[in-house]
Amino acid sequence: MVDANTSVEIVDFHVHPMYDFHLPTHGVEINLRRFRDDLAANGITTACGSVIYRAMSGRPTAEYQRLIPLLNDQALAAKETLGNFYLPGIHIHPAFVELSCRELERCRAKGVRLIGELVPYMMGWSACATPEFIEIMEYARQLDMVVNIHPTSIADMYALSAAVPGLKLVWAHLSCSGGLTDHLEILRRYENVCFDISAHGTDRAGTLRQAIDRVGCDRLLFGTDYPGVGPASDIAAVMYEPLTDDEREAIFSRNAKRLLGL
Repeated sequence: MVDANTSVEIVDFHVHPMYDFHLPTHGVEINLRRFRDDLAANGITTACGSVIYRAMSGRPTAEYQRLIPLLNDQALAAKETLGNFYLPGIHIHPAFVELSCRELERCRAKGVRLIGELVPYMMGWSACATPEFIEIMEYARQLDMVVNIHPTSIADMYALSAAVPGLKLVWAHLSCSGGLTDHLEILRRYENVCFDISAHGTDRAGTLRQAIDRVGCDRLLFGTDYPGVGPASDIAAVMYEPLTDDEREAIFSRNAKRLLGL
């Protein structure tokens, strides 16, 4: 754990306020106060991400026409409570292109820069490289927004990464599903693409050093997936890999601040 009194700045690019998928197993309820306090106790200075919880997952597709604005309003309300500690990420859905574009415009007018993390399998869709989703992403690019997406199939990830040049696209969970070789190749091919390192990828020794040696440190973003994953393990991965201080600073905060205009 990083001492909160040190000068290390940590932007957690991947969190989920209101997350409750862990409750059946662990029984630990995370309200907004504990959300802030747990992350801050680990030295995290800014947390970014979307609202997800069990009741919004796996619903009939038609219900997301109502749920997308609700989830976005809940993220905006969390921002009101948490202040500058939290940067909300919003949801869209390719089944509702017009609604999604309206939501992008509405939330962008309120200062929101981040879309996601989007979790397609929770909301009844699987492929991102579709005409509907690409239309929404084109509008996101015009609004200069950043989109964070849970990995889909490798073929789909390649296709979307190529589909909208200039889109600020961040795939989640570097190597988490065992796809490190393809993930690094996506980074090598598409300069507009980044990866966050949240959850179970960087717990494999050497992942970050290999990634930086292959593609550099400027498109890797620190994330935890908290409260689905405790923050200390992801912080430890960055602290104990053989990285330079500059590489750690880039991953912990500089890259996210540049991408989000902080």
